[in-house]
Amino acid sequence: MNVIKQLQVKFVYSMILIEMIVFALILFSLNFAITKRESNEAREFLYFLANNNGHRPRPKSPEEEAAAKMLAKRELAADIDATSSASREHPEDFLRNLTKFFRIERPIESNLRNYFSVKVLTDGTIVEVINDFPLNYTKEEITSLVKEILDNNKISDSVGGVMYFIRDLGRTHRLICMLNRNSELKTLGKLYIYTAMLYIFSIIISILISIPIAKFMVEPAREALVKQKQFIADAGHELKTPIAVISANIDVLENEIKGNKWLEYIKTENQRMGDLVKDLLYLAKNDAGRNEMTFNDFDFSNAIENSVLPFEVVAFEAGKTLEFDIQKEIICNGDEKSLKQVFIILVDNALKNSEDGAKITVKAFTDGQKIFYKVRNTGQGIPKDELEKIFLRFYRSDSSRARATGGYGLGLAIARAIAEDHNGTLTAESEVGEWAEFTLAIPKKR
Repeated sequence: MNVIKQLQVKFVYSMILIEMIVFALILFSLNFAITKRESNEAREFLYFLANNNGHRPRPKSPEEEAAAKMLAKRELAADIDATSSASREHPEDFLRNLTKFFRIERPIESNLRNYFSVKVLTDGTIVEVINDFPLNYTKEEITSLVKEILDNNKISDSVGGVMYFIRDLGRTHRLICMLNRNSELKTLGKLYIYTAMLYIFSIIISILISIPIAKFMVEPAREALVKQKQFIADAGHELKTPIAVISANIDVLENEIKGNKWLEYIKTENQRMGDLVKDLLYLAKNDAGRNEMTFNDFDFSNAIENSVLPFEVVAFEAGKTLEFDIQKEIICNGDEKSLKQVFIILVDNALKNSEDGAKITVKAFTDGQKIFYKVRNTGQGIPKDELEKIFLRFYRSDSSRARATGGYGLGLAIARAIAEDHNGTLTAESEVGEWAEFTLAIPKKR
């Protein structure tokens, strides 16, 4: 079921990532468009002040107000039509039209009370303060603000939340038009906060929705995998009986027909079939979480010696060298029987996949709260693109050599499964043409 969980997690991650990117783009674009529009409107208003000697627009007559309202209604209808058509014909204009309905509107009077203009000489001396409404600034504050603006050496910019625009009035005078945007900026700040909260809330909702959707999406794969594992387990159990019967009959025939090479071939292949079925059953049980392991404290160093020392004879007969570098009295909490199986698999793998004269080194040591078991052999090594593939079931880097040595490609898969059952890892490193090394790392305590 580990594969199904990984698939489900990947589905959830993928959906959340897509939603995060889409939401971020939408909200960021909307905030950017609103901020840009408000800034442009403020700048246009300053230009208007500069062209009208620092004064606000003249009050409109009732007839002009009525005409303006009528024109506004027509513009609103046109904006709605433009927005709907832009989404179909000109997608790049859609966001621009859409922001018209999300403007930070202010009443006309409050919109005009936060501005004033100052006439200054070229040396910065204030000549006149132009204001259409009572100011909330003292003379000292205006003087300080003007000085800061002039020191900024920019025609148009913002200082302390006040946007300004400077217009030259001949050679001796300049007009500084200022618009206090602090209230507007606070509103925009609240908009950003609300947008961020909406974004986080949307992601949380998306996560809660994505989990059951991911479960629903992987359910067919889960059912298929369960059926496959059940089939392997059932087939393995069914094969065990005929293999046992064949083995028993071979033993009987050996007593009656001695030295028959054909009978020896049958016996060898029957044993290989039995080993294969045993390995398949182990993996099937492990996938189903039915492998029973007994975790106890045991001498890790002693277990390695008992498992690996018998291979010295095999290595000697094959013209290879087997060396040991095992730290004494390493105490491990785990299933001793299954870990011994890992020790044997890795050493057997090194012997089978190395050339004559190769050197196999077995090391065991502790580092912090972890125990390491390493098996290195000199030889051809393993290509980098196969360092993970070799742990796949039935995968063999060199199929011809594996068949010659009797391998099925299940040993490393079983060893990694045992390592994961101990909350550990089994990895491979290699330098092609030089060496290959397998490393088992497990915690001292489960």
